[in-house]
Amino acid sequence: MKPEKYWQKRAEQVAAAQHDKADKYVEDLFREYNNAINSIQRDIEVFYHRFAVNNEISFSEARKILTNSELDEFRISLEDFISKAKDNVDGQWTKTLNNAYYKSRISRFEALQIQIRQQIEMLTYNQNSNMEDLLSDVYSNTYYQTIFEVQNGLEFAITFAKVDEKAVKRIINKPWIDSNFSSRIWNNKEKLLRELETNLSQAFIRGDSIDRTAQTISNRMYVSYSNAARLVRTETAHIVGEATFDGYRGSGVVKSYQFLATLDSRTSHICQSMDGKVFKLSEKEEGVNYPPLHVNCRSTTVAYFGDEEISARIARDDKGTYEVPSNMTYQQWKRKYVDSR
Repeated sequence: MKPEKYWQKRAEQVAAAQHDKADKYVEDLFREYNNAINSIQRDIEVFYHRFAVNNEISFSEARKILTNSELDEFRISLEDFISKAKDNVDGQWTKTLNNAYYKSRISRFEALQIQIRQQIEMLTYNQNSNMEDLLSDVYSNTYYQTIFEVQNGLEFAITFAKVDEKAVKRIINKPWIDSNFSSRIWNNKEKLLRELETNLSQAFIRGDSIDRTAQTISNRMYVSYSNAARLVRTETAHIVGEATFDGYRGSGVVKSYQFLATLDSRTSHICQSMDGKVFKLSEKEEGVNYPPLHVNCRSTTVAYFGDEEISARIARDDKGTYEVPSNMTYQQWKRKYVDSR
């Protein structure tokens, strides 16, 4: 069996690779937020150019009803929104857009709200879909790499269970701390929409200029981005932990794990206090003695064997063993023991 340092290094590398995926997605998410912000700012600029007097719009002006020609023009935008919503957004938003299309009276403020909400709905849909893809990939990779590292470190193993797409989807959508990632994304969306509506109303009541209004909305969007980024990293940490634990159980040989807090460059006091501690798999409590312990947590765990003579126990307990050469790469192992099965 390979030395303790080997196990720790490999466990950290497996977890770090998944956190890197989350960081890459957060970068993509930042670009998506910027695109949404730019679109919203353009809508606000058009709104001010059409209805402002001396670069200001009162709340009473904003609440005026669109003229027939303005309503006809707005319906053209609604047609585009409805077309996009059919493929990308939940049915409730499509219903809202259809109802707006057939209304004979819409205020200027309502029209602007719909334009802004369209951007938020599209942004949220993409975030939810991409998050599901990210977490599915993170789970599958972590699960199989955990089993591989155990087998490679021991240089032999017993047969293990594969996970199919339906099982992975069920696992990543399972609620933890009373909710799952999708619910948290949609709840954040509703909160953002309420706050943007309040911000706009207050801006018109104050008589804010176009620049100040646009900046107010932009600032609130960036707060939402920060919340979304934190959600991505925390949900990823949760799935890394779940997949690692399932990999331990799936390996058939791991009975205990050791807490590792070295991945986090700004390790929290709670993670520092847990670093190096060993627990049985049956003692695992996420958030207590198993990561993540906090928001943005990057701590992980490593299979722990202590002085146990693994090879003798496996030979005694299970006949379904096979050799795993120490120089076998993960890709070679995956092709032979996962993809070909």
